[in-house]
Amino acid sequence: MIPEGHYIDVGDNFRFHYYDEGDGETVLFLHGSGTGVSGHTNFKRNFVALRNAGFRVILPDLPGFGFSSKPDNVEYSMDYFNGKLIEFADALELNQFSLIGNSLGGALSLGLSLNKPERIKKLILMGSGGIEDMETYNSMPGIQKLLSDFLGGEMNQEKIEGLLKLFPYDSSIITDEMIEDRMQILPLMNPQVLASMKIPNLEDDLGKITHPMLVFWGMDDKFCPVSGASKIGQKCHDAQIILFSRCGHWVMIEREEIFNQTCIDFLNR
Repeated sequence: MIPEGHYIDVGDNFRFHYYDEGDGETVLFLHGSGTGVSGHTNFKRNFVALRNAGFRVILPDLPGFGFSSKPDNVEYSMDYFNGKLIEFADALELNQFSLIGNSLGGALSLGLSLNKPERIKKLILMGSGGIEDMETYNSMPGIQKLLSDFLGGEMNQEKIEGLLKLFPYDSSIITDEMIEDRMQILPLMNPQVLASMKIPNLEDDLGKITHPMLVFWGMDDKFCPVSGASKIGQKCHDAQIILFSRCGHWVMIEREEIFNQTCIDFLNR
């Protein structure tokens, strides 16, 4: 079962659910999208390692996900997501922080670094969105299944299991606990989130990002094509790219130990 953490209210009667542990420099984890996802399901294998290494780690459930509010009268655009995240940071009096973002969370991290550069210290991305046109993402097998399952009828455990198996290269890493965590969050989800989500292609703006950046990508990612890693490497000013063979969309889970240690070393530099 996913443990509940803290809650904080921001504008428009929106309530964020989040975890906040440790002391030291702040690292904000931004999870990806999908059915039954939350900050804890994406990063429970990682935030403890960074907390124990001396960082303050904060894991919000993004708007529309987890235990956070899910308004059904808004468009879930990058501006909406990141406007709420800045309200969240302001409520916690976070003046500057580093970001760790996976998939949708990676796209939002790029957007924040472009629109609020003074608030961001460093960026860590894995399998990031926001670097291709929607047609490219919608052609990926993982995205196709996600949208067809969630928007095409009632989700159930069988669909959740089938979808989860597309995230890693080796589907045997999918545990009963992962499935149970997703099933706990699933009844809370609002179809408006995926139906209205609009994330722009930021490829042409990558050259404006000057923050130090660490990027992980699985060569067998079925959700965000590995070509995104090359675009970041070619266009960003200060990016370190690490590619993994026989690895899918969940580098932080599939390569947990090296991911955690590399993040700690990068943040400490």
